[in-house]
Amino acid sequence: MAISNLFRKAGLVLGTTAMTFLCLAQNAENLNLRTPRTKPYNSYGRLADGCPNAEKLGIRVGVQAYTFTKYSFFEAIDLTKALGLKYIEASTGLRVSPDSNVRIGMGLSQEWKDAIKQRLAESGVKCVSIYAGMDGSGNNFEELVKFCKEMGFTTIVTDPKRAVNGGKDVSFYEDILNEYGMTMVFTNHPREAAYWNPDFTIEDVTGRSKAIGASVDFGHYMRGGFDPCEVTKRCADIGKMYHFHIRDVSEIGPHGLDVPCGDGAGRLDEVFQLLFDRSIKPLMMIEYEHDFDNPLPYLIKTVNWINDKCGQMIADKQKAAQTGAPIFLYADSAELSEDLRLQGRGQDATIHDWNSARQSIKWKANLKPGNYQVLMRYAQPAIGSAMTVTADNQELAYLFEPTFTWYDYNTKDVGVISIPNGGDVEIALQGIQLALKADTTARSKFRAVESLPDVSYLELIPTSLEATSQPVDIINQFKGTPIFDGKTMKGWEYNSESAKDHFRITRKSIVGGNMKDDLEHNQFLRTEKMYGDFELHLKYMMKANDRNYNGGVQFRSVHCEEPGRDFEMVGYQGDIISYRFGALYDESRRWEFLGEQLHRPENYRVDKWNDYVIRCEGPRVRIWLNGVKQTDYIDPFYDTYYPVPGIGEIFKEGYIAVQIHEGRACEAWYKDISIQELNTEE
Repeated sequence: MAISNLFRKAGLVLGTTAMTFLCLAQNAENLNLRTPRTKPYNSYGRLADGCPNAEKLGIRVGVQAYTFTKYSFFEAIDLTKALGLKYIEASTGLRVSPDSNVRIGMGLSQEWKDAIKQRLAESGVKCVSIYAGMDGSGNNFEELVKFCKEMGFTTIVTDPKRAVNGGKDVSFYEDILNEYGMTMVFTNHPREAAYWNPDFTIEDVTGRSKAIGASVDFGHYMRGGFDPCEVTKRCADIGKMYHFHIRDVSEIGPHGLDVPCGDGAGRLDEVFQLLFDRSIKPLMMIEYEHDFDNPLPYLIKTVNWINDKCGQMIADKQKAAQTGAPIFLYADSAELSEDLRLQGRGQDATIHDWNSARQSIKWKANLKPGNYQVLMRYAQPAIGSAMTVTADNQELAYLFEPTFTWYDYNTKDVGVISIPNGGDVEIALQGIQLALKADTTARSKFRAVESLPDVSYLELIPTSLEATSQPVDIINQFKGTPIFDGKTMKGWEYNSESAKDHFRITRKSIVGGNMKDDLEHNQFLRTEKMYGDFELHLKYMMKANDRNYNGGVQFRSVHCEEPGRDFEMVGYQGDIISYRFGALYDESRRWEFLGEQLHRPENYRVDKWNDYVIRCEGPRVRIWLNGVKQTDYIDPFYDTYYPVPGIGEIFKEGYIAVQIHEGRACEAWYKDISIQELNTEE
């Protein structure tokens, strides 16, 4: 069958670029699964724009690599990227590279593990899960978990023999998973498989810890005679709807064929509405098994359908929640700080030259108390810039999505801000970080030196939607628990053997370093527990003979595994240094300061006790020094690998540690250390 006819049969209309890509890539005549493909494509063009609307709902959409089983994992990564998706699910036994017969699994050499990590980092695609077949004996399960943990595969998808049939009890897996902070989901296959019947899955996941969940494979359930929409509801009812192998099938029954999502009998409209209504945020891996030589027509249409469906649900909810007429705040009615430039008038006006955190854009508006959805029209083709919107002591933060060019203005949803008091309200925009520019001289290969967006207007829509803003003074609502008792190292551990010589407890404080001896290497004392989202309060001071003091507080950090650097930690640091107050540094990773210094504290003395607050929520990190916000940073690489080899993942959780920095003799003192974990399950 000619490729053009195959596309028409699939009901797809493709542009010239996509058709060229696929013509180079595919040979639809060959359906022999045992024949490995060679050079399946020689283009890296974009085939679809991913599922950004699903991401707004917390649904991570990717591809199950078995969809590309005739190719290799490296090729699957590149094709996933071409679809605009950020996630992929590996499958044990899949060839890693088109140039090798090495297969994904626990037996991979360190060289191949590193090669996979590098390929993912370069592509910007993240492998968050893996299908691993297991026989139910439990043999080598802990080794599998360790392998997945090392590789960053946080969810294991599997279907081992059940305990009622002679396999290990679920509690066996659960204990090991909890120890390593991993998740496992039970998926379904045809009738001879362990979990072919949804009753079996429901029975084995009910009442289990968050380490155990359910997966719904639409293809196998539908061909097995089950309605996947009803199965999804059952899993959702018990809080275990963690994962999908998503596709659509032409009919329920053994003769159903895989079709693009929305074209079959899977009731996908209802499934997505269920996820939306209940705020369920699963992993959703697209998988097709109908045409292994030419899966891309199905995938393109499916990616677009998922994104459009999620976008329509978001729009419908916003429209239904609107309670009044929109209020437009145009650029020519704004109060502009120095060096900002206004161009045009009325609806065509735009604000240019927004280049620093010292500049601000302000409007005055008479607002009734309530919630307002904030939309902004802007243009900026670079990534990484961010701002805050403040009004009535409430604050939103927004990481700008890049536009195509400086002339391509888009209107984006910034969030929902609460206006508790109302009246004549000042609405202010402040830049908190500049966009990134490629710089080969930097270790990170980027510098945050580009300007902030050109702004056309803000639109405030009265709404009944829940506010996503926070009080400007949110740190005053802190409800923390001490993690240092002032007497012992209970709950803490040395990051390396050498760190034992550099930390002590004096006067209810942890003290790093001494006033006599210079320090050859950084040293750290870290918590035994890892933390993700949290607010940390502590006090610090430094004793030094000059201004060459240096310390800091690590967080979301891990032990450095690089040979010869076992004393080091890798991750974020709230820096304590003489020339940049309350700064965020990326220790042993990007090797540079992140974000802008927003303020300078008055009457600051490093040799007196200072209040330090670090708040981490998802990609956003804020640091306050003596009650004044110094840093407000939104990491643009939080949900993907950093696009430079050797940097890799931006950790979502890690240890908290106190540091004494290498260099001139000094002492770092830390006390009154308390933490409040955020967004944790009760």
